[in-house]
Amino acid sequence: MARKRGLLYDPVALNRNLKIARMDIYYKDYVRKTLRTALILTALIHALIFFVLSSVAKTTGSNAIYLLAIVTLPTTFFAIFTFIIKLPEAAIMRSKKNVEAEITSAIRFLILDLKADASMFSALQNLAKNFDEIGIYMNEVIVKAKLGTALDEALTETVEMVPSESFRVFLWQILNYLQTGVDITPTLKVLVDEIVENQKIEFKKYGKRLNVLSLFYMIVAIILPTIGFTMIAAALIFLSVPITLGLILGFWIAFTIMQLLFLVMSSGNRPVVES
Repeated sequence: MARKRGLLYDPVALNRNLKIARMDIYYKDYVRKTLRTALILTALIHALIFFVLSSVAKTTGSNAIYLLAIVTLPTTFFAIFTFIIKLPEAAIMRSKKNVEAEITSAIRFLILDLKADASMFSALQNLAKNFDEIGIYMNEVIVKAKLGTALDEALTETVEMVPSESFRVFLWQILNYLQTGVDITPTLKVLVDEIVENQKIEFKKYGKRLNVLSLFYMIVAIILPTIGFTMIAAALIFLSVPITLGLILGFWIAFTIMQLLFLVMSSGNRPVVES
Protein backbone atom coordinates (compact mmCIF):
# COMPACT_ATOMS: atom_id res chain seq x y z
CA MET A 1 0.00 0.00 0.00
CA ALA A 2 1.36 3.41 -0.95
CA ARG A 3 1.99 5.63 2.03
CA LYS A 4 0.14 8.92 2.31
CA ARG A 5 2.08 12.07 1.57
CA GLY A 6 1.07 15.55 2.70
CA LEU A 7 1.01 18.56 0.42
CA LEU A 8 4.11 20.13 2.01
CA TYR A 9 5.71 17.16 3.81
CA ASP A 10 5.78 13.39 4.11
CA PRO A 11 4.35 12.43 7.55
CA VAL A 12 6.10 9.05 7.67
CA ALA A 13 9.48 10.47 6.66
CA LEU A 14 9.09 13.44 9.02
CA ASN A 15 8.24 11.18 11.97
CA ARG A 16 11.28 9.00 11.25
CA ASN A 17 13.57 12.00 10.78
CA LEU A 18 12.47 13.47 14.10
CA LYS A 19 13.38 10.20 15.82
CA ILE A 20 16.77 9.92 14.07
CA ALA A 21 17.49 13.58 14.88
CA ARG A 22 16.61 12.78 18.53
CA MET A 23 14.01 15.57 18.61
CA ASP A 24 11.56 14.61 21.33
CA ILE A 25 8.38 15.86 19.67
CA TYR A 26 5.47 14.20 17.84
CA TYR A 27 5.46 15.05 14.14
CA LYS A 28 1.97 16.65 14.22
CA ASP A 29 3.06 18.94 17.06
CA TYR A 30 6.19 19.80 15.09
CA VAL A 31 4.09 20.70 12.03
CA ARG A 32 1.83 22.95 14.13
CA LYS A 33 4.88 24.64 15.64
CA THR A 34 6.36 25.06 12.16
CA LEU A 35 3.15 26.67 10.87
CA ARG A 36 3.09 29.19 13.73
CA THR A 37 6.76 30.08 13.27
CA ALA A 38 6.39 30.39 9.49
CA LEU A 39 3.41 32.73 9.87
CA ILE A 40 5.25 34.96 12.35
CA LEU A 41 8.43 35.15 10.27
CA THR A 42 6.45 35.78 7.08
CA ALA A 43 4.66 38.69 8.78
CA LEU A 44 7.97 40.17 9.99
CA ILE A 45 9.68 39.81 6.61
CA HIS A 46 6.75 41.32 4.76
CA ALA A 47 6.64 44.22 7.17
CA LEU A 48 10.21 44.96 6.08
CA ILE A 49 9.29 44.44 2.41
CA PHE A 50 6.33 46.79 2.85
CA PHE A 51 8.67 49.43 4.30
CA VAL A 52 10.97 49.17 1.27
CA LEU A 53 8.09 49.18 -1.21
CA SER A 54 6.38 52.12 0.48
CA SER A 55 9.58 54.12 0.07
CA VAL A 56 9.64 53.25 -3.63
CA ALA A 57 5.91 53.98 -4.02
CA LYS A 58 6.32 57.46 -2.53
CA THR A 59 9.06 58.34 -5.00
CA THR A 60 7.29 56.89 -8.04
CA GLY A 61 3.78 57.98 -7.07
CA SER A 62 2.43 54.56 -8.01
CA ASN A 63 0.81 52.10 -5.62
CA ALA A 64 0.99 49.23 -8.12
CA ILE A 65 4.32 48.18 -6.62
CA TYR A 66 2.46 46.99 -3.52
CA LEU A 67 1.26 44.07 -5.65
CA LEU A 68 4.79 42.69 -5.33
CA ALA A 69 4.27 42.22 -1.59
CA ILE A 70 1.01 40.36 -2.23
CA VAL A 71 2.54 38.15 -4.92
CA THR A 72 5.58 37.22 -2.81
CA LEU A 73 3.54 36.50 0.34
CA PRO A 74 2.71 32.81 -0.37
CA THR A 75 6.21 32.23 -1.77
CA THR A 76 7.80 33.59 1.40
CA PHE A 77 5.55 31.49 3.63
CA PHE A 78 6.22 28.33 1.59
CA ALA A 79 9.99 28.92 1.65
CA ILE A 80 10.07 29.48 5.42
CA PHE A 81 7.77 26.52 6.14
CA THR A 82 9.89 24.24 3.94
CA PHE A 83 13.08 25.45 5.60
CA ILE A 84 11.80 24.76 9.13
CA ILE A 85 10.20 21.42 8.24
CA LYS A 86 13.59 20.33 6.86
CA LEU A 87 15.46 21.21 10.07
CA PRO A 88 15.36 17.59 11.33
CA GLU A 89 17.12 16.55 8.12
CA ALA A 90 19.73 19.25 8.73
CA ALA A 91 20.20 17.94 12.28
CA ILE A 92 20.65 14.42 10.88
CA MET A 93 23.28 15.68 8.43
CA ARG A 94 25.18 17.40 11.26
CA SER A 95 25.03 14.24 13.36
CA LYS A 96 26.16 12.16 10.37
CA LYS A 97 29.10 14.50 9.80
CA ASN A 98 30.09 14.29 13.48
CA VAL A 99 29.79 10.49 13.46
CA GLU A 100 31.92 10.17 10.33
CA ALA A 101 34.55 12.39 11.94
CA GLU A 102 34.87 9.79 14.72
CA ILE A 103 34.03 6.50 13.04
CA THR A 104 37.52 5.31 12.02
CA SER A 105 39.01 6.23 15.41
CA ALA A 106 36.12 4.45 17.16
CA ILE A 107 36.61 1.27 15.12
CA ARG A 108 40.36 1.25 15.82
CA PHE A 109 39.61 1.87 19.49
CA LEU A 110 37.29 -1.16 19.55
CA ILE A 111 39.90 -3.31 17.77
CA LEU A 112 42.46 -2.49 20.48
CA ASP A 113 39.97 -3.36 23.23
CA LEU A 114 39.09 -6.69 21.61
CA LYS A 115 42.77 -7.54 21.15
CA ALA A 116 43.22 -6.84 24.87
CA ASP A 117 40.52 -9.49 25.56
CA ALA A 118 38.04 -6.92 26.88
CA SER A 119 34.39 -7.94 26.81
CA MET A 120 32.19 -6.32 24.17
CA PHE A 121 30.14 -4.63 26.88
CA SER A 122 33.28 -3.04 28.37
CA ALA A 123 34.48 -2.05 24.89
CA LEU A 124 31.17 -0.32 24.18
CA GLN A 125 31.38 1.46 27.53
CA ASN A 126 34.82 2.75 26.55
CA LEU A 127 33.43 4.01 23.24
CA ALA A 128 30.65 5.81 25.12
CA LYS A 129 33.20 7.51 27.38
CA ASN A 130 35.77 8.49 24.74
CA PHE A 131 33.70 9.68 21.76
CA ASP A 132 31.25 12.55 21.72
CA GLU A 133 28.76 11.76 18.93
CA ILE A 134 29.21 7.99 18.71
CA GLY A 135 29.25 7.96 22.50
CA ILE A 136 25.65 9.22 22.54
CA TYR A 137 24.44 6.14 20.67
CA MET A 138 26.67 3.76 22.61
CA ASN A 139 25.47 5.22 25.88
CA GLU A 140 21.86 4.53 24.83
CA VAL A 141 22.82 0.90 24.18
CA ILE A 142 24.57 0.63 27.55
CA VAL A 143 21.59 2.12 29.41
CA LYS A 144 19.15 -0.28 27.71
CA ALA A 145 21.43 -3.24 28.51
CA LYS A 146 21.68 -2.21 32.17
CA LEU A 147 17.87 -1.99 32.33
CA GLY A 148 17.58 -5.63 31.25
CA THR A 149 17.50 -5.55 27.44
CA ALA A 150 19.84 -8.04 25.77
CA LEU A 151 22.89 -6.30 24.32
CA ASP A 152 22.22 -7.54 20.78
CA GLU A 153 18.58 -6.39 20.99
CA ALA A 154 19.67 -2.96 22.21
CA LEU A 155 22.09 -2.68 19.30
CA THR A 156 19.41 -3.80 16.83
CA GLU A 157 17.11 -1.03 18.06
CA THR A 158 19.90 1.54 17.77
CA VAL A 159 21.15 0.47 14.35
CA GLU A 160 17.91 1.64 12.72
CA MET A 161 18.25 5.14 14.18
CA VAL A 162 21.85 6.00 13.29
CA PRO A 163 22.42 8.68 10.61
CA SER A 164 25.56 7.22 9.02
CA GLU A 165 25.75 4.17 6.77
CA SER A 166 29.36 3.43 7.80
CA PHE A 167 28.34 3.57 11.47
CA ARG A 168 25.44 1.22 10.70
CA VAL A 169 27.83 -1.29 9.09
CA PHE A 170 30.07 -0.99 12.15
CA LEU A 171 27.17 -1.82 14.46
CA TRP A 172 26.18 -4.79 12.28
CA GLN A 173 29.71 -6.16 12.70
CA ILE A 174 29.35 -5.86 16.48
CA LEU A 175 26.02 -7.69 16.27
CA ASN A 176 27.67 -10.40 14.19
CA TYR A 177 30.30 -10.82 16.92
CA LEU A 178 27.65 -11.07 19.65
CA GLN A 179 25.55 -13.61 17.74
CA THR A 180 28.32 -15.84 16.32
CA GLY A 181 31.40 -15.16 18.45
CA VAL A 182 33.56 -14.93 15.30
CA ASP A 183 36.65 -12.71 15.47
CA ILE A 184 35.68 -9.48 13.69
CA THR A 185 38.98 -7.58 14.00
CA PRO A 186 40.11 -8.45 10.42
CA THR A 187 36.73 -7.33 9.06
CA LEU A 188 36.89 -4.12 11.09
CA LYS A 189 40.35 -3.33 9.69
CA VAL A 190 39.01 -3.75 6.15
CA LEU A 191 36.02 -1.56 7.07
CA VAL A 192 38.34 1.22 8.29
CA ASP A 193 40.29 1.13 5.02
CA GLU A 194 37.06 1.28 2.99
CA ILE A 195 35.71 4.21 5.01
CA VAL A 196 38.95 6.20 4.66
CA GLU A 197 39.05 5.53 0.90
CA ASN A 198 35.41 6.62 0.50
CA GLN A 199 36.11 9.78 2.49
CA LYS A 200 39.03 10.63 0.20
CA ILE A 201 36.83 10.15 -2.87
CA GLU A 202 34.14 12.40 -1.36
CA PHE A 203 36.75 15.05 -0.57
CA LYS A 204 37.95 15.05 -4.20
CA LYS A 205 34.36 15.47 -5.39
CA TYR A 206 33.93 18.31 -2.91
CA GLY A 207 37.02 20.02 -4.36
CA LYS A 208 35.45 19.98 -7.82
CA ARG A 209 32.14 21.35 -6.49
CA LEU A 210 34.01 24.03 -4.56
CA ASN A 211 35.53 25.37 -7.78
CA VAL A 212 32.04 25.95 -9.18
CA LEU A 213 30.82 27.45 -5.89
CA SER A 214 33.84 29.78 -5.77
CA LEU A 215 32.99 31.10 -9.23
CA PHE A 216 29.38 31.58 -8.14
CA TYR A 217 30.55 33.41 -5.01
CA MET A 218 32.74 35.76 -7.06
CA ILE A 219 29.71 36.64 -9.18
CA VAL A 220 27.31 37.06 -6.26
CA ALA A 221 29.64 38.67 -3.72
CA ILE A 222 31.80 40.87 -5.97
CA ILE A 223 30.32 41.44 -9.41
CA LEU A 224 26.61 41.76 -8.58
CA PRO A 225 26.95 44.16 -5.60
CA THR A 226 29.20 46.51 -7.59
CA ILE A 227 28.41 46.35 -11.30
CA GLY A 228 24.83 45.17 -10.76
CA PHE A 229 23.94 47.93 -8.32
CA THR A 230 25.68 50.53 -10.50
CA MET A 231 23.68 49.47 -13.56
CA ILE A 232 20.42 49.44 -11.61
CA ALA A 233 21.18 52.86 -10.13
CA ALA A 234 21.97 54.24 -13.59
CA ALA A 235 18.71 52.84 -14.96
CA LEU A 236 16.72 54.36 -12.09
CA ILE A 237 18.35 57.75 -12.61
CA PHE A 238 17.62 57.52 -16.35
CA LEU A 239 13.97 56.81 -15.50
CA SER A 240 13.96 59.76 -13.07
CA VAL A 241 13.38 57.45 -10.10
CA PRO A 242 15.28 58.72 -7.05
CA ILE A 243 17.36 56.21 -5.07
CA THR A 244 15.97 56.14 -1.54
CA LEU A 245 17.17 54.63 1.71
CA GLY A 246 14.52 51.93 1.49
CA LEU A 247 15.67 50.91 -1.98
CA ILE A 248 19.30 50.70 -0.89
CA LEU A 249 18.27 48.68 2.17
CA GLY A 250 16.34 46.24 -0.02
CA PHE A 251 19.34 45.61 -2.29
CA TRP A 252 21.65 45.24 0.70
CA ILE A 253 19.39 42.64 2.33
CA ALA A 254 19.03 40.67 -0.93
CA PHE A 255 22.79 40.52 -1.55
CA THR A 256 23.46 39.62 2.10
CA ILE A 257 21.01 36.71 1.95
CA MET A 258 22.65 35.38 -1.25
CA GLN A 259 26.11 35.51 0.34
CA LEU A 260 24.89 33.75 3.49
CA LEU A 261 23.32 31.02 1.35
CA PHE A 262 26.66 30.46 -0.37
CA LEU A 263 28.50 30.19 2.95
CA VAL A 264 25.96 27.64 4.20
CA MET A 265 26.22 25.62 0.96
CA SER A 266 30.02 25.57 0.92
CA SER A 267 30.65 24.86 4.61
CA GLY A 268 27.79 22.41 5.13
CA ASN A 269 28.88 20.10 2.31
CA ARG A 270 32.51 19.77 3.37
CA PRO A 271 33.25 16.05 3.90
CA VAL A 272 35.38 14.58 6.67
CA VAL A 273 38.67 12.87 5.83
CA GLU A 274 40.58 10.73 8.32
CA SER A 275 43.81 8.84 7.75
